[in-house]
Amino acid sequence: MSNSGTASTPLFPLHSVLFPGGQLPLRIFEPRYLRMIRRCINNQTEFGVVLIAEGTEVGEAASTHPVGTFARVADWRQKANDLLQVTVVGQERFQVLSLKVLPDQLLVGETLAIEKEPAPAIPAGFEILRAYLDQALEELGVQDAVPGRYLNDARWVGHRLAELLPLPLAKKQWLLELTNPLLRLEALQNHVQYPSGNPGQSLPASIRDLLDD
Repeated sequence: MSNSGTASTPLFPLHSVLFPGGQLPLRIFEPRYLRMIRRCINNQTEFGVVLIAEGTEVGEAASTHPVGTFARVADWRQKANDLLQVTVVGQERFQVLSLKVLPDQLLVGETLAIEKEPAPAIPAGFEILRAYLDQALEELGVQDAVPGRYLNDARWVGHRLAELLPLPLAKKQWLLELTNPLLRLEALQNHVQYPSGNPGQSLPASIRDLLDD
């Protein structure tokens, strides 16, 4: 990292939005990304995940949104035909200040880390979102792996809900860029359908009944 607080960060443009604390499985086969990931594994460094604004995940470097999330490799496996399967975990967010494209079409950004959000408790009126997420985690079979205190963390709950809800990528990106976790919860509550239209009512039998079409 430079004296100005910026860093040169290799970027992985995807049709996915990675949130802080979230996990993202990746199958790496392009030489540019194989080299990038291996460097990150060997040097224990991070790369950046950014949402594609225009272009594709393969071939020529895509144009991207200006805010992304640092990613750290948590697990990796070498597969046949030089395929690398990795799981990354989102760290903190960053802003891309400038971009350069290397000869192999790898994007490298001059990035500035975005200050970590506060982590207030879930306020009154949003408990249904905590219950929704708790039920979602149970249905996914990962409830026991989540410390209970996380379910009272408005930042953590908002990030996990933003991952789970079937929202357009542009909306997910907007939620990522918000800097107030309570505003994020308010926005998410508008995308959850309640059985009677009343957020105070109990949850239905399955979380899938709550999802917007």
